[in-house]
Amino acid sequence: MADHGIPLAPAPGHGKGKGKGKSKGIIPLGTAPPLPPAIAKGKGKGKGPVPPATGPPPPRTAAPPPPKAQPQLQREAPPEHLVAPAGAVRLQLHARKVQSPGTIWEGLDPWGSDVDGQFPSWRVNFDRLRELWSPMDEVPAHVTLQHTAANEDQVMDQRMKQNVEIVVRSLKLQPNKIHEALRGDFDALTPQQIRGLAGQIVPAVRVTSGLLQALVQRRGVASLPSPEAVLWAVASTPLGEARAQTLALRVQLPEDKAMLQERVEPAVKIVQRLRQSLPLKMLMQAVLVVRSVLSQQRCTAFPIRELGSIIKQERYRRTATAGAGAGRFTDWYAENIPSTLRLVAEIVADSHASYNELRFITMAALSKACRLESARRCIWSYLGSPIAGGSVLDACKLLQDCDSRIFDTDLANWFQSAQLYRQQALYGHVLQLQAYLEAQPFQVEAQLREHLDVVSDTIDDTEEAFRTGWNDLMQAALDVCDLIGEPRPTGHNRNGKILDIAAAALQHLRTLGTMVREEVELVWFMQRRRRLQALPQQIRTDAALGRSGFCARAWQPVDTRLEILATTGDPDLVREMRSHLRLPEERSAAQAKAAPETKDKAKADAAPPPPKAKGAPQKYVDLIHSGIEGVYARDPITGKWGRRADGVDGQVRDITRRGGASA
Repeated sequence: MADHGIPLAPAPGHGKGKGKGKSKGIIPLGTAPPLPPAIAKGKGKGKGPVPPATGPPPPRTAAPPPPKAQPQLQREAPPEHLVAPAGAVRLQLHARKVQSPGTIWEGLDPWGSDVDGQFPSWRVNFDRLRELWSPMDEVPAHVTLQHTAANEDQVMDQRMKQNVEIVVRSLKLQPNKIHEALRGDFDALTPQQIRGLAGQIVPAVRVTSGLLQALVQRRGVASLPSPEAVLWAVASTPLGEARAQTLALRVQLPEDKAMLQERVEPAVKIVQRLRQSLPLKMLMQAVLVVRSVLSQQRCTAFPIRELGSIIKQERYRRTATAGAGAGRFTDWYAENIPSTLRLVAEIVADSHASYNELRFITMAALSKACRLESARRCIWSYLGSPIAGGSVLDACKLLQDCDSRIFDTDLANWFQSAQLYRQQALYGHVLQLQAYLEAQPFQVEAQLREHLDVVSDTIDDTEEAFRTGWNDLMQAALDVCDLIGEPRPTGHNRNGKILDIAAAALQHLRTLGTMVREEVELVWFMQRRRRLQALPQQIRTDAALGRSGFCARAWQPVDTRLEILATTGDPDLVREMRSHLRLPEERSAAQAKAAPETKDKAKADAAPPPPKAKGAPQKYVDLIHSGIEGVYARDPITGKWGRRADGVDGQVRDITRRGGASA
C-alpha cells in the first residue's frame, strides 16, 4: 500500500482477543471513534433511568478561540470639499477589502485630489457628485417607471488498408525513399511525408509485421502492392519503427518550440502592459473616486472579480422629494439616480475630452514653433507622459486584449503531453537506437549516427525551452494574481489553481473594459442628443442677438466675376463685371474722367422740375420691364435687346396698345 503521508498504527485491542468480536484492522491515528459512555444495567426487563455519573468530573476543554474579525474597509474622512451634508444618503459598498500595495490600485488617491501631476489630463466634475446629495426634483408626469473479411494473402483489414492507401497516394510515399530516410538521410522525405510515415504507417507496421513477413516469404517482395510495399520498407529495416519516430522528432520539436513561444509571449506581454498602463491607472482612479466620495469612506482597492457586476447594479439612491414615485428606469431616472458605472463613464468621457484638448493645443503650439517636420517629430517624441501615455479611454482597448485563453488550463495539459512525448521518444526510441549502434562497427550507419546526435541536441534544447517557458507562464499568472489583489493559492494542484485565477481575472478585466466602453458611448449619445434638442433655441437666440451662430471661421466670398462675365448675356452685368475686373490704375482714371459728368448730373437732378402744362400727357412707367424711357424686348433668335417689335416706345399710356401712344 502506498504511503500518502498519513501515519498508521494498530488500533487498541488489535489481534486475537477473547470474545466474539472481530478485529477492526488498522485504523489511522486520530481517526478512531471515541468510546461510548458506560451505561448501568437497570433492574427488571425494562430500562431504568440513567444513574448520575460518578467519579471525578470530566476535564474542562479549552475555550474555543474567538472568531477572527473580518477586515473592515479603512475609514478616513474625506476632504472638506467632498464631505456630504448631514442626512445625505451614502453609497453602500458590497466588496471585501483588498490590499493595494503591488496591485494596479497602488499609488492612486481615492479622493482624486493628488493626481494632477501624475495625470495631467485628469478631470473630475465634483459638482456632478455633490449634486447627488441634494434631493431630486419631482418626477415629471410623463416619466413612467417600463468505423472484413480476411484471406491468407491479406495482411490488413479493409479499413486499415484503405487508410494506408490514402496516405501512400496522397503523400506519394515510395519504398526506396523510405529506406534512404530510415538509414539517416533526413532530406529524403518532406516534413509532411515524415508525419504520415510516423503517424499512419508505423502503427500499421506494428500490427501487420508478422503477416507481412509470411507473405514475403511465400510470394516475394516484388509481388507486394504499393501499400504493403511501403509497410515492408519499414518492417524490413532494423529498428524501423524507432528510426521513423526519430525522424518525426526532428520535425515536431522545432514546431513545439515555436508554438511554446506563441503561447507564452502573450502572457508575458499582457502582464507588462497591465503594469505600465497609465490609462488603466486613470480608470481605476475614477472607480476609486466615485465609490469613495459617495460612500464617504477611504477605499484603496476593490476586488476585480466583483467590481464589474457591482458598479453596474450599484446606484446612488438620492433623497426623493414629495411626489417621487416608482417606475421604469428611463433616461430621467438614469440621470437623477445614476449607477456607479454611469458616473465612472462620465469621468472617462470628460478626461478623454481634456486629453484631446491638451493634445490639440500641444500640436498647434508645436506647429507654430517649428516648421521642420523632422524636428517636430523629434520634439513630439520627448513631450512626456501626458501625450505619450494616452487617453483614459485607451484602457478599454487594453482590457479588450485580456483574453482568458492566455492562461487556459488546456495549456498546462499541452505542456504535460509534450513533455511525455519527448520522454517516450527519448527512452523508447533514441536510447534503443544508440544501444544498437554501439553494438555495430563504427563505420556502419554513419548517417544514422549523425542523425541521432542532432535529435539528442534538439531534445535537450526543447526541454530547456519548455522549462523556461513554463516558469515564465507561471510567473505571469502569479503576477496577474498580485495585480488584482488575489492571494496566491497553495496546496494540491497549485499550478492549476493559479492558472484558473489568472484566466478568470483576465475575463473580468475584459468584461469591465467592455462595460465602460459601452457606457461611455451612451454618455456621448446623450450629450449629442441634448445639443440637438437645444439647437433650435440656440439658433433663435443667435438670430435675435445678431450673432452668426455656430461658425468655426468666417470664409471670404468666392470670386465668381470671371465666370459670370463668360456666361452672362446681360449688358448691364457685363459692364459691371468689366468695371470690377479693371486694373486699379484704369479704374482710377475712369473715375476721374467721369467725375465732372457726375457733378453736372447731380446738379440737374437737384434742380426742381419745370412746371408742366395743364393737360399734358404724363410719362408712363412700365413695371413689367422696369424701364422708364421705352419698353425693350429681347430677340428670341439673336438674344439681343432692342425696341419693341410693335414699335411702341412706351411714352404714352394706352391699354390697347400696351402702353404706346394713341393712334
